[in-house]
Amino acid sequence: MRSDTQYDHNVVTSDCKLLAERIDLDKFKNHKILIVGANGLIGGFLADFFVFLNNTYNCNIDLVLTSYSKKENASRIKHLTVDKNINYFSWDCSMPLNIEQKEYLSNVDDVYFCAGYGQPGKFLINTIKTTLINIVGVESILSYLTKNKNNNINFLFLSSSEVYANPPLSCIPTPETYEGVTSRDNNRACYIQSKKTGELLCQLYNQYDNVNAKSARVALTYGPGALRSDQRVMQNFIFKASNGEINMLDEGKSIRNYLYISDCVEMLINILYHGKHEVYNVGGDSEEISILDLANKISSILNAKVKKPKMKSSSEKTLSAPNKVALDISRYREEFKHHGEKIIFLNKGLNNTIKWFKIN
Repeated sequence: MRSDTQYDHNVVTSDCKLLAERIDLDKFKNHKILIVGANGLIGGFLADFFVFLNNTYNCNIDLVLTSYSKKENASRIKHLTVDKNINYFSWDCSMPLNIEQKEYLSNVDDVYFCAGYGQPGKFLINTIKTTLINIVGVESILSYLTKNKNNNINFLFLSSSEVYANPPLSCIPTPETYEGVTSRDNNRACYIQSKKTGELLCQLYNQYDNVNAKSARVALTYGPGALRSDQRVMQNFIFKASNGEINMLDEGKSIRNYLYISDCVEMLINILYHGKHEVYNVGGDSEEISILDLANKISSILNAKVKKPKMKSSSEKTLSAPNKVALDISRYREEFKHHGEKIIFLNKGLNNTIKWFKIN
């Protein structure tokens, strides 16, 4: 894989190599795979991974990538879009597919729907588009494929742990059976409610005999592949620490449990092709950490200082962010017994992420 001036793609290649040794490659050999939202963290890693399988294991995967960005602006996968064997088209999936875009879906076997604004800073501004992406985009693809394909269709919708909103302590870690309660007045409602509707669409389309649609409620995935424009907490801390100091916006008491990108993708692939349920939690459950401790860990790696605020900030309350995010992934663990044997823990994952950004 080619590198560029901003990112070190060798880190991703190493992760792809390790992941390939842990999954069933026969499930997607000779398949045509569509990745929606291919310019994002998870979609971009999936794209790199399938290209790696073609180059290394001759899997003969026909890969189609799409994102909102024009081809020349799809910076996460720019090294892939120059490949003549990979088809790419720009699609604003808050709008239905047009005739030209539908041609790319001809004979598609597997769809990974990774589109949407994962960053609160984006989905809080683009509320209507955020809502439509998870509804119009999902329905547009499933509707077309069910009408134009006789063979089986595998469809994975990337939902979010946000559907649980802010569960009570009695429901943390949160199982898939917890419904979550969200007011329409919640400023994150556009994201939460549209993810729930996307899940519902998958459930309804599963009534077709040739559709295998799953939903993965993903939480706090991180690692190589994040763009420099990504301002979520972890990336923000890394950039601040590279300049010598992390200025905390609050006391950092919120609790998180992160999941490394290659471990996330392993779970997604297993769920789509082998999962027995329609909905799964996809998150970390091995290293619970506070935001303050995360800042301290990153500052220790980059020899930076952590500066706490003099006064409590209301930023988290304003964004209605959960105080604690911890998913119960026992449903997944019961089906996939080996999960956790070779996961990437936080120290290594952070170092790999820092390498990706070419930060010394």
